[in-house]
Amino acid sequence: MSKKLMLDFEDEINYSFIGISSSLKDYKLNFFMNKLSGFDFKRVDSFIFSFNNQKFNYSLYIFIDHDNMRNYYLISNKHNAVRLVKDFIVFDYILIMDGEIEEDYVFELAKRIKTVPGVMLSSVLDNEIFDRIPNLRTEFDLHLDTVLKLI
Repeated sequence: MSKKLMLDFEDEINYSFIGISSSLKDYKLNFFMNKLSGFDFKRVDSFIFSFNNQKFNYSLYIFIDHDNMRNYYLISNKHNAVRLVKDFIVFDYILIMDGEIEEDYVFELAKRIKTVPGVMLSSVLDNEIFDRIPNLRTEFDLHLDTVLKLI
């Protein structure tokens, strides 16, 4: 009789999200974000995600905070008229953070981002949004694995 081995997999990555509405181009938003509290975002290969058998590129900037053991990912939420996360149509960018991050810090950061010139709105988003879109979380994590090896 054969035995089955069941693995209990718990996702170790704790993401937090802030949506950003801005008319700024990604490189200009990146410039202003880098002036906030010591951020140092760098442009990396765009995140490519498929919708209806078409591939779309979403610009991606990464800041690795070694001191606080946090990673920050600033990703465009649009490619032409196609939104990466359609539930957040008002947001042009999404700041994704991973690591041990307190909820108060996320809300305070959203307030500080709202002070960036050209930002109309910044708001803390639902933590489970990536999990509701088929393959988005998996594709994003795989892309990060590839990109982080090159940094």
